Amino acid sequence: MSVLPRTVQDVNPTQNRKSISVMNSNNDAYDYNHYNNSTFSNNNRIPIVIKRLFKTPKNLDFETATWEMFHLIFKPRKAFRSFYYQHQTKNQWARDDPSFFLLQILLLSITSIAWSIAYGRSFMGFCKLLFNMIFIDFFLLGFIISTMFWFILNRPFFQFKLMTNNDYYNSNNVNNSTRPSIEWGYCFDVHCDAFLVILLLLYFLQFLLLPIINLHNWFALIVGNSLYCFAIGHYFILTFYGYSQLPFLKNINFILLPTLGMALLYVISLIGIDLSSWLSFYNYTN
Repeated sequence: MSVLPRTVQDVNPTQNRKSISVMNSNNDAYDYNHYNNSTFSNNNRIPIVIKRLFKTPKNLDFETATWEMFHLIFKPRKAFRSFYYQHQTKNQWARDDPSFFLLQILLLSITSIAWSIAYGRSFMGFCKLLFNMIFIDFFLLGFIISTMFWFILNRPFFQFKLMTNNDYYNSNNVNNSTRPSIEWGYCFDVHCDAFLVILLLLYFLQFLLLPIINLHNWFALIVGNSLYCFAIGHYFILTFYGYSQLPFLKNINFILLPTLGMALLYVISLIGIDLSSWLSFYNYTN
């Protein structure tokens, strides 16, 4: 008596199809057909995005980067969903095009010029402001936060077990299951996406509201503290959206805890703590 085929390989043994199933707590199986060895080894090679930094501008897709920025502001879920579609077509989660990253550097440079003019600083003051905005706020803090999430979310506690088809049908081999690793480049991409809200609220909008914030009264306190608390809190909401696109992650609600902390800080700060003065860009030029 013949045995019915259980997998595509049984029907066509010559077809090299790598299929992975994710087992959750209810023993449901989810099929991912686009994982291959490169998914688990992206951390061991030079990211394509770095190579493309040295290409000519015609190889950069600024149109897509602008589309992503627009939707990150108005439809963040749709913007982060593009990472999933990218993985389906290019088999990697991290961007391979630095256009989004370069646009943010350009916007930060423009804002540093505006802030240095507002503070009446010299060229050296502008250079200090530019250095702090780009290399401290954006790069250094981004590197720390990205590395922290990369290290934490690659722990087994935050990932479903990924099992091959043979392991799925043979429960004795469950211990042989493998786990994907999150690319550090994707973690930094999530930081870049989430940082956009800080760029818009604290670098652009705060600059426009300086006449109100500099009044140093109770209304100015509300405006300034609202900007800082909402921007930082929303940063972690967008970060949560970014990591929630990875289908093999679980237990990531802790990413939203800083948002709750910023809400509490906002209420406490209304007694007279002026966050806009403590965290002012004026300190960058001294």
